[in-house]
Parts: sequence; C-alpha cells; structure tokens
Amino acid sequence: MSFIAVGIIVFLLLGLVIGFTIVQSAFSHRHWRRVIAEGDQPTLLAAVEEALETFRGMRAPRGTPPADWRGLQSAALVAADRDRCRVSLVVEPDVRVIGTERREVGPAESVARRVAVRMVERLLYEIPLARFQAVQVDVYTEYRSPQGQLSSECLLTTQVSRLMASESDWDELEAGAILADWRTRERQPGEHVNPEEGALIAPMPSTNGQGSLPHEDITP
Repeated sequence: MSFIAVGIIVFLLLGLVIGFTIVQSAFSHRHWRRVIAEGDQPTLLAAVEEALETFRGMRAPRGTPPADWRGLQSAALVAADRDRCRVSLVVEPDVRVIGTERREVGPAESVARRVAVRMVERLLYEIPLARFQAVQVDVYTEYRSPQGQLSSECLLTTQVSRLMASESDWDELEAGAILADWRTRERQPGEHVNPEEGALIAPMPSTNGQGSLPHEDITP
C-alpha cells in the first residue's frame, strides 16, 4: 500500500473522529439547554458559575485597563433563575503605571460604569447554556475605615432586559450613556444606593456562607 493511500485513510479516520466529537458535543449542548429551559435550577446555577470561572481564567484583551479586568474577574453570582440573573462586582480606582509612577487616572465610579456594561453583555450573550431575559449588575467598592475595618459600598446598580440591550449602541456610546438608557441608579453625594430596592431577583441563600455553590460539571 502506498504512502498516499495510507495518508488518505489516516485523514479519513481523523475526520470521522473529529466529526463524531462535534456531533456528540452538539447533542450534549442541546440536552443541557433543554434541561435548563425546563427549570432545572441546580444545573442553571452550575452553568452560570462555570461560565464565570471561565471568564476569570481568560486573558485581558489588549488595551483593557487593569482595574476593569480585576473588576470583571471579581464577578459573583447573587441569584438566577431561568429568565433572570444577578451578579455583583467589586472595583477600585483606575490606577496605572505611567513612566515610573503609579497614578490614579480615573475614579472607581468610572471603572464601575465600564465593568457594569461589559458584565451585562457577558450575562446576556456569553453564557453558553442560558438565555436570560433580564439581568441585574451591582457594583461595589471597598474601603478601610480609620479603625482598620474593611467595608463596602454600592456604587451603582443597573437592570436591563434583553430587548433593551438589543437596542443599545454598544460600539459607539460610552458606558455612562449606555447605562442612562437602562434602569440604573448611581451613588450620589450624601446618598447611598441599596441594590435590594426594586431588585430584579432576591439574593439566593448561600450554601456555605460565602455565596458560592457546589460545582457540577456540565461541560458538553
């Protein structure tokens, strides 16, 4: 048998293996989507947690401010059901190294606006097995009191439906302008933002006191 014939056979076998893997993955993906659509809450929560963990392991796109990326990696699931999802983020001021100095080039509020918009995009369009109709993102900042106690304060909370998001100009508008078209409340001088007021979905009870959930592998 010639080397050409052997090569053709190997190529065909490799194609069959790859094709089988793709078909198997597609059927598995369809199965889990159907399970979630039918209301399987543990599977849904596991899917969201797995997606958030995947996001945390990604490398930051070129040009992304470090403070923005750290804020996105802090995402924690607050609550979710078949149609709604809510997460929280923690941000800090936008500090960058310019020359040989560390400088604050933007306040935490600016970082909060940018990461809130990006997280909404992720929740609506980048969770593989879920299709939420509305999402809520709560963004906090942390600070240390004179007594050394670490505290947090909500900088903003935003809610948006899939329909509203589809009408947003993601590419042209700045984060603040996009948030203005959604149901957004931001901290004002002398006023606090309570994300529980008019919340899209109430926080779910923590399974271990820290807000995380038991892991279930649902990778297709």
